[in-house]
Amino acid sequence: MKRLILVFFCGLLGVLLAGEAVPRQANGQSEIPTLKLVIALRSLNTAEASYEAENGRFADREQMLAYLRQQGFRSKPSSIDPEKPEPYALTITTSSDGMHYQITLQRPSDMNDKSTWCKTAAFSDDQGLIFLGQVIGCTPETENF
Repeated sequence: MKRLILVFFCGLLGVLLAGEAVPRQANGQSEIPTLKLVIALRSLNTAEASYEAENGRFADREQMLAYLRQQGFRSKPSSIDPEKPEPYALTITTSSDGMHYQITLQRPSDMNDKSTWCKTAAFSDDQGLIFLGQVIGCTPETENF
């Protein structure tokens, strides 16, 4: 009987400790914006590949926006509109020879407002890999979407 109580107590303690180790999500809100960032970057990477196939080089931000308008691009409801990415800022940087690009989607921060510091940003390049990141010192619990 004592062994059974000890096993039950250890199991309960393990469950409580495991629950503390899992990052909290406020009503699942952190998944939605991260998903929006990923979908937007996937779309932009695909558009860059199409642009490169047609033009022999990758597009910078203005060229990409013009290309998307020409193609009749409509952002999905679950994505971010590249023309008006608010509250995000879209940056597309292309190398001088047009053979490489980098895309950044991030929410601008205000040095005088700590609540703007810990926002997830997304990055990609001509390899097509998508990276999500935060400012050093931020944790998922302090992330405000």
